[in-house]
Amino acid sequence: MHPTYTLLIATTDSDWRQLHAVQLDVDGHTIYEADRAAALTAKLSTHAIDVLILGDLEQPAEAPRLLRALRADELHSRVHRNQPVITLGETDELSTLRAYDAGSDHHLAIDTSYLVLRAAITALLRRAYEELHNRHVYVGDLHIDTAAHLVDVAGTPVRVSRIEYELLIKLASDPTRLFTKSQLSRTVWGREEVNGRTLDSHITRLRGRCAAAGADVIQTRWGVGWALTNPETA
Repeated sequence: MHPTYTLLIATTDSDWRQLHAVQLDVDGHTIYEADRAAALTAKLSTHAIDVLILGDLEQPAEAPRLLRALRADELHSRVHRNQPVITLGETDELSTLRAYDAGSDHHLAIDTSYLVLRAAITALLRRAYEELHNRHVYVGDLHIDTAAHLVDVAGTPVRVSRIEYELLIKLASDPTRLFTKSQLSRTVWGREEVNGRTLDSHITRLRGRCAAAGADVIQTRWGVGWALTNPETA
């Protein structure tokens, strides 16, 4: 069985987009579609996209402009500059050079067959697998993007402070493990906290933020510590 990925196909060519979306879906991939730059950015910022497949958008220069903004880390605060991208277009020497200059990882002809597209996706992600695997942490519907330092629950953003993020990363490193107050304090401050209630306050706020987005996480064992998920039911 081949690996499956989450892909975003962005092009104004609706026939090509829908044809390949159906074929990729049949192969088990999760597919999102966009035909405009705004829709593309919205989907990239709310879903963990493994590969963006980028063709022409509403204006001839829009796709390369968007790709340059992505690589400059200026597209959106929730979109990482190293997002894998396959571009589609003309494959003459100048067009190919411009695609790679804009930030393409792999450039293909717009009439590339489905089998070649599928092979390109697999090859690109084979090279990026370790980074992708380490970047995205999932615990149920809770998702942590460790490269962008962002948190969401099933796509719903969870805004957390630096301290809350560090606590969440520590808890997610071993979701059913009970971490003591001293262990979590050393993670955040490098020592045990002076004020015994400060950590409790951060944990309470973090739990509340996740709950508001729909995730019931951070279980308390009084007198022992905290676990991201219940050790007895996991």
